[in-house]
Amino acid sequence: MEYGPRALGQRSILFPPTDPDSIDWLNKRLDRTEFMPFAPVTLQEVAQECYEGYDSERCPAAHHMTISLDCTDVMQERSPGVVHVDGTARPQIIDENDDEVYYNILQAYYERSGIPSLINTSFNMHGEPIVCTPRQAVESWLRSNNELLVLEDRILKQEVDQ
Repeated sequence: MEYGPRALGQRSILFPPTDPDSIDWLNKRLDRTEFMPFAPVTLQEVAQECYEGYDSERCPAAHHMTISLDCTDVMQERSPGVVHVDGTARPQIIDENDDEVYYNILQAYYERSGIPSLINTSFNMHGEPIVCTPRQAVESWLRSNNELLVLEDRILKQEVDQ
């Protein structure tokens, strides 16, 4: 489990950022009733295409989802599910050295879709504590109506209501 207040790939729900209605859809699936903006995880090697003036040397806080950056027109058009109403996002910029498995998931999505970002939100149902153990992960996942769970070296699948 990562430290701090953000889901940085160790207890995350990942979702395509292409639909601006993702917020409503995910909030319903996670039993979250209030508006909770979602944040993107973005590949570092293309982050400059997504965020105005992004510079990895001057912006190390962006690796931890702790600052907001202005989104480029490309990001606003292709990933509206993570762009806030003011045109910003609170990204986690990731490279292969941060977490190889997490990076590889995002890289594979980028290769298939051409989009270098995914929605990344905390893996817990509304009102429940943060998932900390494999058992808690499975229990929460079974209640969540989410299709897949990646748990260490396993991928679990369940049939869900669309």
